[in-house]
Parts: sequence; C-alpha cells; structure tokens
Amino acid sequence: MSSQPAFFRLDGSTSSLLVSNHGQLPAITWFGARLEADLDSDILAHHDDSAHSFATLDARADMSLFPQPSTGFMGSACLIGHRPNAGRAISFTLGSAAQSGQVLSIVLEDKQNALELTQQMTLDADSDVATIATSLKNTGTDDFSIDWLASATLPLPNHLTQCISQHGRWGLENQSYQRAIGPGRIDISNQRGRTGHEHAPNIICAANDLSVDAGDALYVHLGWSGNYSLRVERMHDGVGYVQAGVLLNPGEEVLAPGETLACPEVHFTQGAGLNQCTQRFHHFARKNILPAWTRKPRPIHANSWEAMYFDLNDKDLNALVDAAAKIGAERFILDDGWFINRRDDTAGLGDWTVDKTVFPNGLTPLVEHVRSHKMQFGLWFEPEMINPDSNLYREHPEWVLHFTNTTTPLARGQLVLDVARKDASDYLFDCISVLVDEHEIDYIKWDMNRDLVLAGDGTNYKASKQPPAVYALMKRLNDAHPKLEIESCSSGGARCDFGVLKQTGRVWTSDNIDPLARATIQQGFTRFFPPEIMGAHVGHLHAHLTGRSTNLHTRAIVAMQGQFGFELDARVLNDEDITTLHHYTELYKTHRSWLNDSIYWQLPTNDALLVASGMVSSSQEQALFSAILLDSLMATRPGHQRLRGLDPKSRYRVTLVSNNIEQIEPFNKVLPDWCINSIVTTGELLSAIGLSLPVMPPQSAVLIHCCMEAN
Repeated sequence: MSSQPAFFRLDGSTSSLLVSNHGQLPAITWFGARLEADLDSDILAHHDDSAHSFATLDARADMSLFPQPSTGFMGSACLIGHRPNAGRAISFTLGSAAQSGQVLSIVLEDKQNALELTQQMTLDADSDVATIATSLKNTGTDDFSIDWLASATLPLPNHLTQCISQHGRWGLENQSYQRAIGPGRIDISNQRGRTGHEHAPNIICAANDLSVDAGDALYVHLGWSGNYSLRVERMHDGVGYVQAGVLLNPGEEVLAPGETLACPEVHFTQGAGLNQCTQRFHHFARKNILPAWTRKPRPIHANSWEAMYFDLNDKDLNALVDAAAKIGAERFILDDGWFINRRDDTAGLGDWTVDKTVFPNGLTPLVEHVRSHKMQFGLWFEPEMINPDSNLYREHPEWVLHFTNTTTPLARGQLVLDVARKDASDYLFDCISVLVDEHEIDYIKWDMNRDLVLAGDGTNYKASKQPPAVYALMKRLNDAHPKLEIESCSSGGARCDFGVLKQTGRVWTSDNIDPLARATIQQGFTRFFPPEIMGAHVGHLHAHLTGRSTNLHTRAIVAMQGQFGFELDARVLNDEDITTLHHYTELYKTHRSWLNDSIYWQLPTNDALLVASGMVSSSQEQALFSAILLDSLMATRPGHQRLRGLDPKSRYRVTLVSNNIEQIEPFNKVLPDWCINSIVTTGELLSAIGLSLPVMPPQSAVLIHCCMEAN
C-alpha cells in the first residue's frame, strides 16, 4: 500500500473535501470552505488528533469512512451481520483507493469474513454537494445476513453542537425541530415503509450561531423511500459522527455467495448558513437528480379531488373543466374515483379499468373536452395499493405483502401490493400503459396512502425490496412513455427523497392546502428540495383539512411559491374571485420561465409569525419575494424586511404585485411608498435596510417583484 497517495483531494467551486489515507482506513480530514494552499501529507499529519484521544482502548479509535469496533470505535458500527452458526468480528482493511477526477473509489476487504465493501465518493464541482455510494459483496461460499449496513458515516466537527431534523404528521409535514447534540445518541428511526410524514430523511448539524445567512452547517440527506435510521452522536472522547442507512427487519437482507447489496446514496454538504446549503442542494437536484422535463416551464394544474371527491360524472366534470380553463388552468387531473367499483375508499384499488357506470363511454369524451381547451390531461393512480374488495385481490390474494397466519391491519381500507413480484409489477405496468397509450395521458398523480405494516412475502420480511421495485416500475413506465410526467404523492408529502425523485419531478407537498399551514410546510420542504417541484394549489375559502378561512390573495401568494395550481371548485367562483385568480395565473405565467432555475432565499424576519422567502433569477435581474403573516404581531409595526440575493451594485424597481392593497390599506395610517407606486432603489439597500412593510392584518400576505433597471 506504500505506493498509494497519503491523501485525496476533491475540490468544488467553493469547497474542498480531503480524505486522508495514512491510517488503517481512509477518513475525511476536511470538508468545508475551499482550501487554496497546496497540501502535502506532512502538513496534514499535523492536524490529525485521532492518535491522541483519551480512549478506554489502546487501539487507535479512527473516525474513518467505515468505522468498526476492530479499530477501537465505540459508536454505531457501520456493518452488523453474520454467517450461519458463525459470529466472527467484522474487520475491514484497505484493499485499494484511487481517484479519477471528482470520483474517489475505495475498496475494503475482510478476508476472514469473505466480504468486500466498495465506497464511491464524489463531489459535484458545480453545487459542492458530495455523495457517498456504498455496496457490500459476499465473496464467501455461504449466505451472509445483514442486520445493519450504513450507507455513510460522516465525521461531526466539534463546533457543530446543534441538530435540526424535520418531523410532522399527515397534513403538517416538514416541521423543523432543533435540539442540542449532547450525551447519548440521537436516533431518528423511520419504520413506516415509506419516507414518512413523521420523519424526513434529512439531518442538519450546525453551530450555535446558525442563521439563514451564517454559521457552519452540515446538511445530510438519504436518498431512500423506505425504512431508515439517521444517527447523530458525540461520544465521551469528543468524537462525533452522523450516520445514515436502511433500517432492516430481521432476516430481511441475506447476501447469497457472489451477491452484492447496493445501499441508497447519501448526499451532504457543509457550508455557511441555511441558505447556502439549501441553494447547493437545489442546484445539485436540478443537475443530477430530477427528470429533464422539470427544466421546462411548469403548467398550471387543476385537480378534481376537493371539488368533487368521488362524486364524478361527465356533465359535472365538463363544467369543472370549463371553469378551470376560465381561470387559467393548463392541465386537468382526474383524481380518485374513475375506476370500477370506486364509489368510496373501501373498494376498487387494483382494478385499473374505467367504471362504465360512471363514464358510459369511457374517459374519451372527458379527455377530448379537456383537449378542446388546449389543456393537458392527467390521471390519478395508486398502483402500490389494493382493496380486499377488488377483483384483483379475489384473483391474487398472494400478491399482498403479508405474513402467513397473521392478519394485516387495514389502513384506509387497503393493503399493499408486493411490487417486487414480477407478475404484480407486470400487471401494473400493463394496466397503466394501456390507459396512457389510449388517452395520450400527459401526467400521472402517483399516490400512496398507507404505511407498510407486516411487509413480508408470507414468511420473510421484504420492506427493503419495495422502494427499488417501485423505482423500477416508474422507470419502466417513463422509458415506455417518454412524454409522461409522474408526481410523487403519498397522502401528501410522505414520500419525498432523491431516490423517488429520479423518476418523478413533482411532489404533492401536503394534503393540507390551508395557506397558513402551508407557509411552514413549504419552508421546511425547500430546505432540501427545489421549490418548482412543489405542488402548491389555491384551495377553497374554507380549508377542507383545517376549516380555517383565509382570503384568496393569501391562498394565491402561498401557491405562487411552488408549481401553481387549483384544488377548488372553480364552478362556484364569483366574478371578483375569477378576476383575482386571473391576476395570479398571469403573474405565474409571466415569471415561470426563470422560476425553474431560481435561487431560493429564506429571509430573516423579526418574528417567527412572519414567514418570508424569495426566489431570485440566476441572472439576478428579477425576483419575487413573499411575506406571510400567520397571526398578530406583538409590535404594532412589522418594521423593515431585509431582502436577499440581489446584486448590491444594481438598481431595482420594486413593485407590490399581490394586488391586495385595498385589504391592507385600512390597517395603515400611511402606506409605504412602494405599496402605492413602484420605487427604484439599490440591491445593497434592499439587503442592508430592507423594505418597510405595511401593517398587515393577521393571515394576510404580500408579494413583491424586483426588476433590475437598465443602466
């Protein structure tokens, strides 16, 4: 091994990643701001303190890329497993390490246990997001059972003392929770079989001085749509780490001789402040993860669900299509209830055939009516699910995830199909493809409305087989229908990660479209995911999930933060509402050409009840900023709102474009000038001083446009 380099260096546009190669196993020495100086192994050796730790063992307790007890590491071992009737300790040594461009490939060997582990680390030079891909091969002659295999273990610098994670429930996803990293391991374990409302596969470790603008932060994301564990620990000797991997049930992953298990990828970056790390992830996703069609201007959606639920018929749907077209919709989606025996949510899932009692002539008349308005047509499916009251279940009860002699509890009246079965997957592909071909369907809303419980094949657990099988089915459909677009919907936002986003390019962020709830849901969502993939719709006056009433301007402004659309009954809108919605649809159409590649900024506010953010064009020529007041402020005036992302040397015309001045004016003795007539000021002053916000009533919002003035 003496011929191998003592360290490897990957450089991004603003960051550097150093991996030392002088210990027993390679280890990350530095990941952060780009290092400008030339380095050599002697210099780096001066900054390695692993040999000086006060440990209970004489062994050198390396915080390597693959820490293990055999090196004296007392944290969460990266691999726990065994062979039949054998319990030999895992002990990897370095086989090889080689760098090619921005890719570092490391091979570890455990000859005693006949295992080979490969880790490939890349640093995307444009976005400064690094990725680790890990795989384990069984080179032995008998099976190897895996209990835990980490996708990645990252060192946790001493000054990162805070952990920010994202949690929630149905209808309130992506709520941030911050805690100190103290004694004891933080273990966020998701066992719901999908990414989950309760926990998101994201971890932020940060310094005490973290803000939107400053303070060191380490962002970590696991690209996986199933069970997982995220672990953060600072041990008694000060050594800290972040670890992520698939959470396995007993006996779920057994490697046969010669077989390889590929782990889901871990993506991470370390930067200064929330905004810098967020922007890096957005850029990385756009370049490396999302389908190409997400780079095109996004059409305005109109979805049938909250307008009609299961009460579908041609006449009323045609009227809804007419009304949606009138307010600017460009794509109409027929939601749940179109297939046989689907009059409520207790029957029909799995029988993907049009119900002729509802649509006597099939879907063709509706599709033609949609097309007559020059709108695209989309259709709702829930392919992974099956109702016991369905023809498919009666014909193939063995296709359901289950354990023999154990009753699987229903959720929403449904069970889960074993998509990893080839016959089940082929059935779904054929059913969906027939409809896509027949009606030239542009878009599928792919739903998933329950967690995986007792996910087995009758005898063995196989929850870990479900996500890659779903990815494969989606990819098969995408390959067969290149113009098709798929949305990831899972009771709202319960499946959003870089695993599923390689096949989908839109996420139904939450079933809750109450704009006040959405303000924090969407802010949490955009921590890791670009805003243009976020389904954001204008709902009814009375939100169906919360019962709260909010004015139309607030609902539209919040929807403008993502892919704009409607989740309402447009047939009952009055002329004033239609005029208002026209205003926002035209705004969205005017700006969407640059929104897809915009730079997202969370804005610092003086009060947590004021939620503010902005999207700035990559050229810095245009920007849209929103400020949403959730409730009454303690202060009588909201004060100045500082903006971000504008060119400090340029002058900008600032205009209130939310068209709701009449609602705000009564609460102000004197309105700020920019609210009445557009003003011109500099990007520097908008960042340093900000705009004086008007006094706003609770549950109101403003939308601000900044446009660079010609020299």
